[in-house]
Amino acid sequence: MTIRSALRAIALAIVFASGAMAHAGTINMRVFRINDHLLCFYDGRPAQDTVKAGDNNWADFGANNVGVATYVIHRGDRALVYDTFPSVAQAQWVRDYLARAGIRHFTVVNSHWHLDHVGGNAVYADSDEIATETTRQNLIANRTAIEAGTLEGPPTIAPLRIPAIGITADTTFTVGDVTVQLRPVNIHSRDGLVIYLPGDQLLLAGDTLEDTVTFISEPAQIPDQVRNLAAMRQWGFTHILPNHGDPAVIARGGYTLALIDATRAYLLRMVEHAHDADFLRQPIDSYIAGPVKDGTISLWWAYRDAHQNNLEKVAKAWGDRPTPDFGARP
Repeated sequence: MTIRSALRAIALAIVFASGAMAHAGTINMRVFRINDHLLCFYDGRPAQDTVKAGDNNWADFGANNVGVATYVIHRGDRALVYDTFPSVAQAQWVRDYLARAGIRHFTVVNSHWHLDHVGGNAVYADSDEIATETTRQNLIANRTAIEAGTLEGPPTIAPLRIPAIGITADTTFTVGDVTVQLRPVNIHSRDGLVIYLPGDQLLLAGDTLEDTVTFISEPAQIPDQVRNLAAMRQWGFTHILPNHGDPAVIARGGYTLALIDATRAYLLRMVEHAHDADFLRQPIDSYIAGPVKDGTISLWWAYRDAHQNNLEKVAKAWGDRPTPDFGARP
């Protein structure tokens, strides 16, 4: 398979602001050539001792500190760009890189409406932009707050460019001779949109899967998400490229299906332990010991804060409700 032989990674770096601290104004971009038609642009994931305590704006907490990737499927002078980073500066870095490579025509696909995936949309104002219709409606409903920086706090996204094309079902797209399947999924958020590349047996997963653990954004949806993860596992792909993960694994061609199993197990355990008296104090280590030991995932420092946030959300959603019947285990 093409992706298994594509192990060459090209690393580039540029810094737009002084200091090593990760924030929306600092770019440390790495470019990984997954195969002859797929590039990964990866930013962030700073060492813990370079990050100032309490510097947790949405761009850093949910993206830069854990590491954030976008993907570009390209043929000739055309490209499909899957997500646009938290900031315009990051998105412009990617577009400039592609322009130097001779790419002139772009289509943007947003994986979902969360801000770290749409922050650079305005860089592609001359291009078609696609998302699920639910993503479009979420962005329309929250546009004023997003542009004012009051939805999740600063940094603002202004202007916010909302995709003009909304889809509600599986949609096939082509980039030259590369077949691209856009598939709406209710995983991580109800408006999710992943990309399946059947020719590569590869899934571009957006935020449906992460290493170390998923950010739980819609805890009431966890039973559906667990079922949908199991269904997605049967699609036929063998490798997974998430938007948040270990850059070394991404550069080697991605994760195996075991990442789905680890994600399902984490979600199941979170809900099943929501009634525990010490639930809000349970460490991330106890939830992921197995997948860390077998090498499926690694424990990155910024996910300790993400796990605490997950505990609080799950406790609020499930602490006073009966535990649902999840059926068969992963």
